[in-house]
Amino acid sequence: MENENQSYEQGVYGYSGNPFEQMEYGLCKKCRRRTIDRSENPNSELCRECRKELIKLKIPPVFYICAVLVVLLIVFTMVPSVDGLENVFSYESAQENSEEGYVITVMDDLVSILDENPDNIDAAIELTDVAMKYSYYEYATYAIENFLVGEEVSDKVYYRIKGYINELNTYYDTIDLSDSIWEELGEDWEEDDDPYVLLDTYCEKISPYIGNSKYDQALLYYYLGSMTQDGEQRNAYLEKCVEINPCYYEAQAQIAVYYRRQGELDKAREILESVYETNKEDYSILRAYATLELVEGNLEDALDFAYRAYEMYPEGDYVVDTYAVALAASDRLEEARNLVRRYEDADNSFDDDFYDFLDGKMTLEEYYIGE
Repeated sequence: MENENQSYEQGVYGYSGNPFEQMEYGLCKKCRRRTIDRSENPNSELCRECRKELIKLKIPPVFYICAVLVVLLIVFTMVPSVDGLENVFSYESAQENSEEGYVITVMDDLVSILDENPDNIDAAIELTDVAMKYSYYEYATYAIENFLVGEEVSDKVYYRIKGYINELNTYYDTIDLSDSIWEELGEDWEEDDDPYVLLDTYCEKISPYIGNSKYDQALLYYYLGSMTQDGEQRNAYLEKCVEINPCYYEAQAQIAVYYRRQGELDKAREILESVYETNKEDYSILRAYATLELVEGNLEDALDFAYRAYEMYPEGDYVVDTYAVALAASDRLEEARNLVRRYEDADNSFDDDFYDFLDGKMTLEEYYIGE
């Protein structure tokens, strides 16, 4: 049976090793999956992959046919500057595209504009607004710290950004709180200690901060939901998290997985359909959607969701497993086995139930429903 319940440090409940290994790095504040990499910047809050993605310089296309050049020349005469042209193509569509669920694409496009033109204050404001609306706090921090600090903006924008900074401070203070609790627990950690006892202790230490407005309440409930061992209680915490902030997409995915495992497929689908309308680019939502479609026998849709999750984040929790299952269920067993072999060659492994499914010893329903 797949084990999808994810813990804060290790990503899997039942982990028997040292949960404080690499603890000083914490989780990447953008993807919330990989550990933070501080090899180049001691203050970084990103993993290596997300940092590279965020700061990469995208080179614009250089191959234009003559007709396009003529159109561009005409447009240049109608707008005051290159910045104005960028506004036409980005700002007017950013809101529309993000509302259609392509939030990450919109933010990455705005980052590319800022990489090419750091003085484009309008792009920085737009990036900050979109990032804060959908709780991509690392993007907002990047925009504010690198492009807005010290710049002149209108009073309306100033007070909006000031409010964002207060929200970000609360968020990062909560991360610091959690890190300090793990550090305290890690000082007494012994290799033979029961990790479940430590998880319970963590929950005991962070629970008193529920209701304290100095800390991000959605994030506190997310931590509790990630660490609590009881499935029903864990789900209750996660539901409280998204009640406060629906943009905790990993929590949304875990809630849908919980209901799917309980056999409440309609409830799981209701959650996924709703959140998918908001964000079509979160790997955890795509992966959860794929497993639901597999259970219900919608193999073509399942393979599409699984492939998109794999294409976006092949290293994500259970993404490879789900893509391999979707391939096998779609009569592409050899492709599934090749994928598994590549994963195994990289010193990764799967659980026994996964191999039982590939060997035809378990059905999709047996694999994806039940504890």
